[in-house]
Amino acid sequence: MMKLSRRRFLQHSALMTGASSLPMAFTLSNKAYAATDYKAMVCVFLRGGNDSFNMLMAGDDDLYGKYATRRPNIAIEKTSLLMTGKTDNNGVPIGLHPNMPGVQSLFQNGLAAGLINIGTLVGPAGSGAPNPTGLFNHSKQQYAWESAWQSSGYAAYGWGGLLMDLLAQGGAIPELVSLGGNSWLSGVNVGDVRTNTQGSVSEVSTFSDSSTLEAEYNEMVNEVYLSPFHQQYLKQHEGFLTPYNNFRSLIESTPLDPNISRNSSLSSQLSAVKRIIDASVASGSVGRQVFIVNQGGYDTHSNQLPRHESLYSQLDTALTEFTLALESLQPNVTTFTMSDFGRTMHNNSNNGTDHGWGSNQLVIGGSVMGGCYGAYPDFSVGSPDDNGRGRLIPTLAHEQMAATLATWFGVSSSGIETVFPTTSANFGTMNLGFMG
Repeated sequence: MMKLSRRRFLQHSALMTGASSLPMAFTLSNKAYAATDYKAMVCVFLRGGNDSFNMLMAGDDDLYGKYATRRPNIAIEKTSLLMTGKTDNNGVPIGLHPNMPGVQSLFQNGLAAGLINIGTLVGPAGSGAPNPTGLFNHSKQQYAWESAWQSSGYAAYGWGGLLMDLLAQGGAIPELVSLGGNSWLSGVNVGDVRTNTQGSVSEVSTFSDSSTLEAEYNEMVNEVYLSPFHQQYLKQHEGFLTPYNNFRSLIESTPLDPNISRNSSLSSQLSAVKRIIDASVASGSVGRQVFIVNQGGYDTHSNQLPRHESLYSQLDTALTEFTLALESLQPNVTTFTMSDFGRTMHNNSNNGTDHGWGSNQLVIGGSVMGGCYGAYPDFSVGSPDDNGRGRLIPTLAHEQMAATLATWFGVSSSGIETVFPTTSANFGTMNLGFMG
């Protein structure tokens, strides 16, 4: 019998940070899926609060003029806008930041939609509904975007995780995958698996780095121990190993897509997502998957213009390469952005913007009904869209976006009501119509 002290046992177990939950994420499924049945949602979270009114802008003289007046130091020149060929609900033409030509082509080919002036809302402005909790606070608004309003506050779980509580089947390949911290994939009965930018499970990436550690771990699992604690804990780990090894084998036999350049952190993350999608479809063992990746740097209180030039170039390349690399899977995969909040209508004295509310978001994929949804706001001082401090009041709710995606994903009407219990009553319209 192997001599194993409590300290040595825990040291070996530390090879798998969070390992007690990993066996729940890796289980063997006997259900098979055809590629046509597969669907994935990919959330690109822009951390810090993207000033997305410098990402999607009005292209007409009236609203553009009001925007430029409020932003004398940071307005994007009207002549440099990359026009999407799409208009908002009022017929206003919408243009993109000049560093986003790839996304422009996605709009022009019907693969992209813009959601205009969307944010965390409990009810429409003027309805008497309370404001969302933690407005203008980074962590609280990130949590709000990733969750859904209940009767008096945000749920303890993410809406991505709650959707997968309804849809997850279990399989050798994880169905909820993150490449960074988040609350979006936290469900009641499911949780995410963290992978690295190669698509490998990061909690046990030490196995790939050291055959000795892996051999010791396997030896530990295969030994017999008298302690009931050791027996139960090792039973969990033993149940993890087979599906984990299956997943590792599938990933290692699936190459990274050479059409994704991996020239930024975001691009590398989406490259890993594409690898896992390819392995999932090839295996036929997964019907639904959700992914979250992150791009930081959007808290632009100063020097916004040069910072945006870099950020939007990276975002544009990553989104465009990922979408085009999907090829025939484009109708099966929908990518969308979220961010903490929008930013103030006016620039500050440091050529930046401060924490705001309403924002613009992108939705991309082959099942997207290309266009722009919502109404571009009036940037005038004291306009109905101004909350009085230069912060735009959203006119679309993030939960309406989420419910629209959930419908496309195959969640039933009753399931949507369960995950978003107040949205229908508070807004009436659950489906914004941007998904086919």
